[in-house]
Amino acid sequence: MRLVILGGNGQLGSDLAEVLRSARESVVSLSRSELDITQSSVLLEKLSHHHPDVILNCSVYHPVDECENDPERSFAVNATAVRALALAAKDLQAAVVHFSSDYVFDGELGRPYKEEDTPTPVSVFGVSKVAGEQLLRAVLPRHFIVRTSGLYGLAGSRVKRGNFVETMLRLGRQNGQVRVVNDIRMAQTSTRNLARQVLALIHTKHYGTYHASDHGDYSWFEFAKKIYQYSALEVEVTPVSWREMPFVAPRPRYSVLENCRLKALGMDQMQPIDVALQAYLKSKDVVPAMQGSSLSKAADSRAL
Repeated sequence: MRLVILGGNGQLGSDLAEVLRSARESVVSLSRSELDITQSSVLLEKLSHHHPDVILNCSVYHPVDECENDPERSFAVNATAVRALALAAKDLQAAVVHFSSDYVFDGELGRPYKEEDTPTPVSVFGVSKVAGEQLLRAVLPRHFIVRTSGLYGLAGSRVKRGNFVETMLRLGRQNGQVRVVNDIRMAQTSTRNLARQVLALIHTKHYGTYHASDHGDYSWFEFAKKIYQYSALEVEVTPVSWREMPFVAPRPRYSVLENCRLKALGMDQMQPIDVALQAYLKSKDVVPAMQGSSLSKAADSRAL
């Protein structure tokens, strides 16, 4: 199988490339500078050079507050370009994996969201992601739309803005105290776990929409406390409301995703949040020596 990753130098794209190559897949990873998804006039020509069986689209414009102030760019990357990619993939007889977000929901349902729940976005970013999903469905039957949430990955600590875990570690070490939002709740998800899940999915013909997030849910405040607990850092963590933050765009307050379709297929490989976080910290040489049973205890405490 020949795989092409778009946005391959980002947080998710980097872990996807590593996981797929480790599984001995044939992978071409293209950065934005190598192929900008918004350049619709050259998409087909450039993709055809690689003869892809599956195209994995990790390109996204996701700074939520910037999207609110720049809807044109948000829709150009997250919606219009997705349609162009679907048309190119159709000509190439390739499938597309497209990553979407928990922000397609308004967070008011009061329970974890299932794949069949109606999207109700409250921000420009969320609306643009819904539009991208709909355009892909309309053009290309052979698609996997994978919604996920709260991503953090190894590449995120090396390029661009980092990720929440790295930010908390940096601020905690610098200041000994942090203020973190406590009234926005989701399932924080390891990009490495998501990459492994996608690897399993693309070897099937079970096309459609999937939720793929790690198991459990935390507010950002609770997640920060877990980061410091597993890192053995003494940091004062103060809970604050999102209303106290300089946010421009509204956020869903409870956007936990339930991996219903993966579970129904017997394919849910995602991990409890605690297990995934400890594995990430260990890979960064942050986790202190722990008793052998700690990972299993964490799994028991947060598994759904």
